[in-house]
Amino acid sequence: MSDPKISVIVPMYKVEKFLDRCLKSIQKQTFEDFEVLMINDGSPDGSPQIAAKYEEADKRFRLYNKKNGGLSDARNYGIEKAAGEYLVFIDSDDYITEDYLDVLYHECVDNDADMSYCRYKYVLFDTGIMFPVFISAAKEVMKTRDALNILIRDTYLQSFAWNKMYKRSLFIDNNIRYPDMYFEDIATSGRVLYHANKIAITDKYLYYYVKRFGSIMSTMNAKQINDYMRSVLIVRNHVQEAGLYQDYRSSVRRMSRKMCILNVYSITRQHLLHLDFRKWIYNLRINHSAYKYVTSDKYISMDGIPDIPFKIHQPGWEKKKRDVK
Repeated sequence: MSDPKISVIVPMYKVEKFLDRCLKSIQKQTFEDFEVLMINDGSPDGSPQIAAKYEEADKRFRLYNKKNGGLSDARNYGIEKAAGEYLVFIDSDDYITEDYLDVLYHECVDNDADMSYCRYKYVLFDTGIMFPVFISAAKEVMKTRDALNILIRDTYLQSFAWNKMYKRSLFIDNNIRYPDMYFEDIATSGRVLYHANKIAITDKYLYYYVKRFGSIMSTMNAKQINDYMRSVLIVRNHVQEAGLYQDYRSSVRRMSRKMCILNVYSITRQHLLHLDFRKWIYNLRINHSAYKYVTSDKYISMDGIPDIPFKIHQPGWEKKKRDVK
C-alpha cells in the first residue's frame, strides 16, 4: 500500500467532550487519501477509548499512546510517525470543514507551494456562537520573504500551527520540532516558513477554533508570560542566525512591542488576582528589559533554542508558602 498524501496529526489530552466532533469532521473529508495519527498524550479521561473506536472502524485512523509530555511533544511524536507528503495539525477540541484537506492540498499542488494557509472562525464554547476572524490574508500566493515579514508582525498571517498545510520535508530536512513551552507555534512557524519556497493562501474559512474559558491569553501566569517572551526571542534569534535581521528588523520590533504591551496587562492582572503587589514594578521592569534585549542591535545569536535571561516573578507565591506553614 502506498503512503498517503496527507498525515493529519491530532494530539489528545483531556478532550473527551470535544474529540468525537473533531474526529468526525476529519472522517467526513472530501479528500480521502490521508492518515490520521491520534496521539494520546497520557490522557486520564475517556479520550483514548473514543479514538480507539475510530481506529477500529476506519483503517485511516491510528491511535498512538505515549506518556504525557505536552502539546509540543505530541506534535513532534506525530511528525516522526507520519508517512504523508504533507502534514496538518488539528487541535482535538477544534474541528474542520469537509473540504479542509481538499482545499489546502490543491493550494499547495496547484501553486507548487510548500505551504498553504486558510482562514478560521472562532466558536464560543458551550454556545455554538461563531464568528469569522476578518483580519486575515486574501487569496494569493506569497513569496517566503514577504510572508515571513507579515507572519512575524502577526497581522493578517498568524503563527498558529493548525490552519496550515506543510510539506513534511520542511520539518524533517531542516530538523525543526516544536519546543517544550507555551507559544510553541510562535517559536516554530516562522522557522518552518523560512524554508518554504512560497505559501499559497486561500480566503476560505476552513477551520473552527473553539475558544474555551480559561484560554492561555486570558489567564497568563508568570510561566506563560516568560514563555511568550522566549518565543519572541526565538524568532529574533532565528532571523539573526540566518543573517537576515536587517530585512526583518521592523517586523521583529513590532512583534516585540506587542509582546511588551500584552505582558503589561497580564502582569498587572496576575498581581490583582493574587492581591500581591510587592514585585509588580519589578515585573514590569523585567518585561521592559526583555523587550530591550530582544530588539537590541547588539544582540548576538545563539545556537539552538535560546532562553530569555529575564524572568517574571509569579505573584502570590510567598503567600501560598506561608499559608502552607
